[in-house]
Amino acid sequence: MNVLKKIVDLSKDNKKIFLKDENLTYEKFYKNQKKYYKLLKTFMNEKQRNIIAICANYSPDFLSLIFAANQNKCIITFINPSSTLKEKNHIISDSGANLIIFEKKFCLKKKKYLNLFDFKVWKRKDKNNTLKKNDSFIIYTSGTTKKPKGVVLTNEAISNNVMSISNNLKLNEKYSSIIFTPPAYAMGISQILTYMLNQMSIILVSTGNKFPYEIINSIYKNKINLINLNISALRIFKNYILSKRKKFHFVKIVMAGGMQLSNRDIQNYRESFPKAKIINFYGCTENSPRISHYHITKKTKNKGTIWPVGKALNFIKIKIVNNNKSKFGKILISGKSLMRGYNKLNKLTNRRIVNDWFNTGDLGFFDKNKNLVLTGREDDSFRVGQEKLCPEEIEPILKKKFHLSEAIIGKKSNKILNWEPVLVLKKMNRKINLDKMKDILSKEISNYKIPRKILYLKSMPKTAYGKYDRQKINQIINIK
Repeated sequence: MNVLKKIVDLSKDNKKIFLKDENLTYEKFYKNQKKYYKLLKTFMNEKQRNIIAICANYSPDFLSLIFAANQNKCIITFINPSSTLKEKNHIISDSGANLIIFEKKFCLKKKKYLNLFDFKVWKRKDKNNTLKKNDSFIIYTSGTTKKPKGVVLTNEAISNNVMSISNNLKLNEKYSSIIFTPPAYAMGISQILTYMLNQMSIILVSTGNKFPYEIINSIYKNKINLINLNISALRIFKNYILSKRKKFHFVKIVMAGGMQLSNRDIQNYRESFPKAKIINFYGCTENSPRISHYHITKKTKNKGTIWPVGKALNFIKIKIVNNNKSKFGKILISGKSLMRGYNKLNKLTNRRIVNDWFNTGDLGFFDKNKNLVLTGREDDSFRVGQEKLCPEEIEPILKKKFHLSEAIIGKKSNKILNWEPVLVLKKMNRKINLDKMKDILSKEISNYKIPRKILYLKSMPKTAYGKYDRQKINQIINIK
């Protein structure tokens, strides 16, 4: 099934409200995308497979463009409007896009543009010969450590993933949601397709978490009952929610993913959304993007310091690979939601896929109920002498023992041990006694895992995704 085509077909005579804040029905969306379909065709090179890059914020026209391009059998990629000029140019050249469509205020300078309703079109002579008939999207990763990589997703891969999410959550048209994930990310596109397939009502937000009060008011006013709210966003929202003393009893599902969930995090979700089922999910752009779900209800209990991310969704397999007897290991995935490879300057690379298994770069283990538990990133691990330390294995313990909302384990260069662990905290009213901390932790974890120093920062560096920027934090540690 092509989910995008299915959504268009379902929308044809549907009078249900699609975009709540725009009062736009699915039927109007259907007519709008048809209008873009016809006009878009006039810009295309009929002799080659067209690759369209869209640089725009969420809007009814932005959504219509996606479906119109897919109907025209184009491959679509996205440019985050808030990204730097260097990042924008990287995606344009790396993808080989021959049509770049800009919302007018985001146009690059000194280019000749053609008009497309409220958009400007820049035509290029580039072409990409590595892409195939069924390729649908090139979604670029966050690029927190290196340049963003273009993940090639087929119609089949993204359709399988969207259907798996829908079935697992048992979604239908009675649900409504609000989307504020940046429009260039796989998670944003996944939400759009999943919600539209189920003919849900949606509100689109382009300001991200910058104005949480407006988003919270919109959730409350429209009684939104499904929210995608990671821990980073929850921390921002919680201050506003508490100041207004509002309880969101009407919320049925809260999606929480991207970072480890501690027992304290779950408590915070339950306080704000007392009647909601919490879904702790795991995913990556390379898998269209969801991998697993873990359903947390009022009765669900957890004896560990971090919560599992659950079992694989339909069409997906997960395995742990380790060379020793430890239960921890590399997380590999396989299945029909997986990317075809990375697009790189007119070439397709898939070195991380071996015998149809993709190395996610994450570390984890299966608990006694065969649920996947994440312990960290392979990239973030470092050697302390002969031992390997995984920061995200220790951080939940620190948070629990010392009642911390934020705690990061970084690394400082050491001539003898190679690296030594450092605890990084946001400045607060109280200070943690280093010797007392070492004494408490010595009863919980191995000596080499215990931080040698504590560093306090005014603010924690974070990526565009809202995750901690460990690379910057480590740079700060080694300058101090």
